[in-house]
Amino acid sequence: MAAPIYCTHKELKRVFPQLDSFDGKKPIYGWNQLFTHAGNELYEADNTGLVTILFKDGQDLTPYQKTENYTDSTTNTDEVVDVIETAIDVVDGSVFAYGDIIKIDDEKMLITNISSNTITVERGFLGTTTATHSTSTDVYIGVTWTEENQWLYNEGCDSLLFYATTINPADSLMEAGEDFAGVVTQFRTDASRYLDSMLDPNMPKEAWKDKEGNYDYIIIRSTALIAANFMIKSHDPNSELANALIEEAMQNINNINEGKAALSWQVTRDSSQGVVRDVVYGTAGAIRPVDTRGEWVGTYDLIKVIITTGGALGTAKYSVFTKDDVKLKNNEALSNEVISGDYQPLAGSLQIRFAGNTDAIQNDEWEIECFGRYEDVDASTGKAIKMTRIRTYRGY
Repeated sequence: MAAPIYCTHKELKRVFPQLDSFDGKKPIYGWNQLFTHAGNELYEADNTGLVTILFKDGQDLTPYQKTENYTDSTTNTDEVVDVIETAIDVVDGSVFAYGDIIKIDDEKMLITNISSNTITVERGFLGTTTATHSTSTDVYIGVTWTEENQWLYNEGCDSLLFYATTINPADSLMEAGEDFAGVVTQFRTDASRYLDSMLDPNMPKEAWKDKEGNYDYIIIRSTALIAANFMIKSHDPNSELANALIEEAMQNINNINEGKAALSWQVTRDSSQGVVRDVVYGTAGAIRPVDTRGEWVGTYDLIKVIITTGGALGTAKYSVFTKDDVKLKNNEALSNEVISGDYQPLAGSLQIRFAGNTDAIQNDEWEIECFGRYEDVDASTGKAIKMTRIRTYRGY
């Protein structure tokens, strides 16, 4: 199972709004048409630098990337070819197509025209050297263009070939580089693992989610700060902004490790008395639980308290549900108890008190999260060890 990533792309952008300015894709300009035939065109851009991933208007064209794979065309040269000849006679020109990249001996060529059994080529293609070739020499086909958006990086000439049937690449945003979303994901992943390594060893190996399935915001923000720091440092190692971001992240980490910042899953000193949270409460001032007392004697539970009858103190009623063998909030532990305004029974040795300025509202609901008295461990128990080096002197 993959380790979790603690912040999303959107959460990172909220913490670091300048995120998109670090998209490192490089535009490609200067397209020249090598040939056109029956609406099919092959273009070339020079001096592009290494292109491993190509984008057209944001679309990743990796599925259209061509590779060289030379196989026998089944035909041969039908003449001796000198070093400058561009119109080459072959035994059967029908086996070729416009734009084919062929190889005769060690020289590669690009077919730009076909007239019966004569092919017109660009010599010394893909960084190879022009040479003389004998008659009846095998001709191999390495690349055939068949659909729009196909492309090939010409490492020998540092140029990019692009095949089109309906568009001119000069009219589109052509870019080389990595998928920025993938880059951001990697930075978020690296930041999450870095955060794991910096948290106290007594903490969980991976951050826990709260009961709504979300990471604590301090975990989200710290991860985003670290990811932004990594991203900026990859461009500017001496960035003051990057230093400020990591400084805040490290302060958050120190607060967590020292117990100054509590995470949602951590048990606090009052957890055995129950932590009250609203589930349904829409009328401000209506009667509601305001306090609990006592000490929970069981193991973890999430108690449900619901108003079953609305009204004033002395009229309104509440019921209490605890866990059973099936699930939480499934066992009715107390039914239709009249709300008095004093401390009243809750469950497991706990008591609850209600108060409010207006009548209780039927179906208002709360949950009270309880931990046992021996589960109240707050923060790390790790201690610093003071070490002293003793120097021993010998007399001679």
